[in-house]
Amino acid sequence: MTHYGNNPINFQAVSNVTATLGANDPEPGYRITVGDEDYVFVYNAGNSQIPPTYGAVMSAVSGYSVTISSTTSVDFLVGVCKHATLTTGTYGWLVTKGFTQVEMEADNSAAAGQILALAADGEFALKSNSTGYPTPAVGKAMEAIASAGSGTAYISVN
Repeated sequence: MTHYGNNPINFQAVSNVTATLGANDPEPGYRITVGDEDYVFVYNAGNSQIPPTYGAVMSAVSGYSVTISSTTSVDFLVGVCKHATLTTGTYGWLVTKGFTQVEMEADNSAAAGQILALAADGEFALKSNSTGYPTPAVGKAMEAIASAGSGTAYISVN
């Protein structure tokens, strides 16, 4: 069967996390589609690990270096950790488009169909439309998600 895609061959699973880049590892910023999900390869330059269900933002250290520390709803989401925890100083994959589990912040809950935004420290909240302080929409709750709980959402930050 002929392959007409434009992506080079990827030698690792999107659940892989590594502390050092090997010969077959992609460079940070590399994007791949697996099934119905899009991923980006990143470096956790923050001082906190990024566990599954948490979102990450650019750390401003260098291209595709991310963090969850001290993020607020005025920041832009890079992606959501889906498969394996990215400890500090490791490389791994974040889902940028597709269905994934997300963690709601302690004082927010969502009903199925509500629009989500990034909250503090990688958690999620309902999108705010306050005048002068609108938060970027990053996804949609696909089921009811309790406060401080996790649930399925469709994320789209491409």
